[in-house]
Amino acid sequence: MVEAHFDNPTGNTLTGTWGLRLHYTGELRKNEGGMMMAGVVPSTLHFVPPFQKEYRTAGYCSVGCTREIIPKSGINIVSVMLHSHVAARKLKLRHIRGDKELSPLAEDGRFDFNYQQSRRLSQDIPVLPGDGLITECTYNTEDRSAPTVGGYSTKEEMCLAFILHYPRTELAGCYSMPPVKYFFEALGIREFYGKDMTDIEKAFLEGSVETESLPTTTPKLFHNKPGDELSPEANQKAILALQQAKDYSIVGQIASPKRIFDRLVIKEPQEFRNMSLSQHIHRMPYNDSSFTTKMEEYFYKGLHLTFCRKRDDSLAVKEHIESLPNFQKYENRPGVVCSHKARSQFGLSSSSSGHPIIPKTMFHIVTIFTVVIRILQQGMWQS
Repeated sequence: MVEAHFDNPTGNTLTGTWGLRLHYTGELRKNEGGMMMAGVVPSTLHFVPPFQKEYRTAGYCSVGCTREIIPKSGINIVSVMLHSHVAARKLKLRHIRGDKELSPLAEDGRFDFNYQQSRRLSQDIPVLPGDGLITECTYNTEDRSAPTVGGYSTKEEMCLAFILHYPRTELAGCYSMPPVKYFFEALGIREFYGKDMTDIEKAFLEGSVETESLPTTTPKLFHNKPGDELSPEANQKAILALQQAKDYSIVGQIASPKRIFDRLVIKEPQEFRNMSLSQHIHRMPYNDSSFTTKMEEYFYKGLHLTFCRKRDDSLAVKEHIESLPNFQKYENRPGVVCSHKARSQFGLSSSSSGHPIIPKTMFHIVTIFTVVIRILQQGMWQS
């Protein structure tokens, strides 16, 4: 199956082509490749407050999951595609082994939603059983006045890493989300009217919260007949139908929280009593940096509900609530720079032929130094 996303919110008439180039061979390779996903479960519990210059979230692939399903010899990471939506600015796939953090498997400090690609690693990196992975995303929501929640629309957010590796294992997804009760405790909520926290958690995990008010089939937005693909009139009707559709998404418009946020009414504590969850989260002091910093730390370094999902959609390990492991943070070694930067620091650059080019100021210094040496040498010979 191939899935393509097209974004044309203005409805302008556009013509384009796209496709895939497939390479195949009749010779079986030594190793079979696999793809696994790590990060944050796309759900309304993935919460990003508004008015933030930088706000981090994290999804945890637990050591228990990799210990259970990755072979003793490990797997080798070939490439990583980091994925998020329009509020994301930085993404990183962190690699934990024991009590130390290794260098990131992938990192993008200038993430652009409109330019996403799989990044081939310079060399295959082994991930061993018992290693942990943390998918970290940093968002900028300075232009947003309402919270952004996780979801599949570009108005919502994601934090995922698609990891190509070999040999292939049964592992398909290794990710986490905030435990439901823990999420509400962070918002200062202890109880809702008519709903037990256990029932709410079960509804979130089974997905019934997200889908209970949706139709079982998607109505057809417009009807085509042969020849309509070349008809400007039929094309315009299709555009209007899409724009009027209930779930039509335009980048820049902020998604309101899901229906569950409106239906949940707070009972305890008394100060929030009779407010819906939506009303409550819109009244929180997001302009207070100390408040949002604590929220970030609470969700990032606090408890994670982890999932270890196999390719047949079953769980290799039962979902489990745990904290991030304690580890020594990875630091770039001082003085280590790429060859281009090293040349630049000494005023050197390379020509298209690969030979160094010396700028005029450096050339003059070298010339003067050479002349002085020759004068001194002549003086020594004369004496």
